[in-house]
Amino acid sequence: MLLTLSIRNVVLIEALDLSFEQGFCVFTGETGAGKSILLDALCLVLGQRGEQALIRKNTEQASVFAEFQHSSMLDTFFEQQGVPVREVISLRRVLQTNGRSKAFINDEPVSVQILKTLGDQLLNIHGQHDHLFEISKQRELLDQFIDLSIKRTVELAFNDLQVAKENLANFETNLSSAHSQRAFLKMQLDDLNKLRPLEAEETLLLEKRQSIAGFAKIADTVSNCLKGLTYPKDLAAEIGLHQQTLVRSNNIKLQTLEDAAKGLDRAYIEIKEVQQLLQDLLEEHQDHAYQLQTYDQRYSEIHTISKKYGISGDELHPLWLSLQKQGNNLDDPEHERNQLQKQVSQMMQQYINAAKILSNKRMQAAEVLEKAVLNELPDLFLPHARFRINLQPLAEGQWGPTGIEQVIFEVCMNPGQPFSALHKTASGGEMARLMLALKVVTSTQKNLATQIFDEIDQGVSGSIALAIGKRLRRLGNCGQVMAITHSAQVASQAQYHLVVQKEQRQTTTNTNVLVLGESERVNEIARMLSGHEINDVARQAAIELMKE
Repeated sequence: MLLTLSIRNVVLIEALDLSFEQGFCVFTGETGAGKSILLDALCLVLGQRGEQALIRKNTEQASVFAEFQHSSMLDTFFEQQGVPVREVISLRRVLQTNGRSKAFINDEPVSVQILKTLGDQLLNIHGQHDHLFEISKQRELLDQFIDLSIKRTVELAFNDLQVAKENLANFETNLSSAHSQRAFLKMQLDDLNKLRPLEAEETLLLEKRQSIAGFAKIADTVSNCLKGLTYPKDLAAEIGLHQQTLVRSNNIKLQTLEDAAKGLDRAYIEIKEVQQLLQDLLEEHQDHAYQLQTYDQRYSEIHTISKKYGISGDELHPLWLSLQKQGNNLDDPEHERNQLQKQVSQMMQQYINAAKILSNKRMQAAEVLEKAVLNELPDLFLPHARFRINLQPLAEGQWGPTGIEQVIFEVCMNPGQPFSALHKTASGGEMARLMLALKVVTSTQKNLATQIFDEIDQGVSGSIALAIGKRLRRLGNCGQVMAITHSAQVASQAQYHLVVQKEQRQTTTNTNVLVLGESERVNEIARMLSGHEINDVARQAAIELMKE
């Protein structure tokens, strides 16, 4: 629902601030007062194309600001666009003389196209270019009578079908490269079958190696030291030989030789003890050294394969399991093709089944809508008009997320004439009334956006205009409806009334809008009935109309 509208420097409007309520509101005023400017301003803030001619003379920019009541139905839009959600939706559009245009939603800058996408959901303007002339809008109107879950099922089934088709198409396109890919995968499988990697084996090896690395280093040091004491000659044995030689040669009992022999004897004993200690230590830790060598060798094998394929050692095990599952596919591309074709067939059948259910629901809804519209036409003085809904099957290549048929509204306005598609029928007073009938019978189906009718009463008067006014009032009971009208009969049915006036100043002209009270409404409707002369007869006639 439109809550407020603020306009600055748009053609004849210098500054205008309006507030709106729910229900049926009319805008009246003399020709040229500026009613169309209000529509132009609304179109601008809703994302329609902005013309430079809209900028008021001698100003640098025009701006329009509008506030709408938020609906949870718009949450998906705000989430997709990354715009903050607020209780009141604010739209702002700025048009500058340099040709630039700025658009904002909830004070966040957006593209004009995004603004238009949201604007189309917030407000509809009905006139000669009514959106109901569009085929897609006719389908949307009919689908208001159908459970949303059914339409969603068709949409999801179609999306799944498209994914399956895309997968098959990609397979066929990449078949040559797929041969290379399969050869590569088979080479990986062969390497991994030989390696037989365990889960997280690289991490496990590093942990084990770290736990024994200290012991292994000791064993290595001890081994080197022991080799130094025993190879190429046993140092203790050499010292023992020299000690015995000194003892045998000391015939004269020289004290110095005796001391030297005793020193060598002590050295012999010490070295033999050291050798035994080292030997015992080596025997104790040589298993760690062997384990370390084993771990290093296994780690080297894992590292070589993981480096070859550009992955970590811990990723080898899940890759091996995956390749084992693909074993048949690696040797037979036809298996993969058959699987993809089977998936397309399955998705196609699911889509067709869902689309047929939707088609049946549309047929039922079409009967209801046709009957409801036909019941409205006599009261709108269209007793001979006929309306029907044609569900035209589409070729398979035209199927889409909305189903397998095209919804076409068809009309016959006069007896003896053939039915013709609504989008190919020229607009006019009779067509505008038929559009109003459609709006009235569909208004209770969901919470509609604000509806604005631009001179829907053009070319009619009297009882026909009154019937139009009553329908607009009825439509207003379901939401917010506005009408720009020159008809007193239509204006008399409004729940609130605004009059557009043009004020002439010395050098400028300005358009203003006034909210009318009850007595002011009587005078305005009397003016519309009689012209510029407002007399008691016209006032009484206005009062009688308003009583209707």
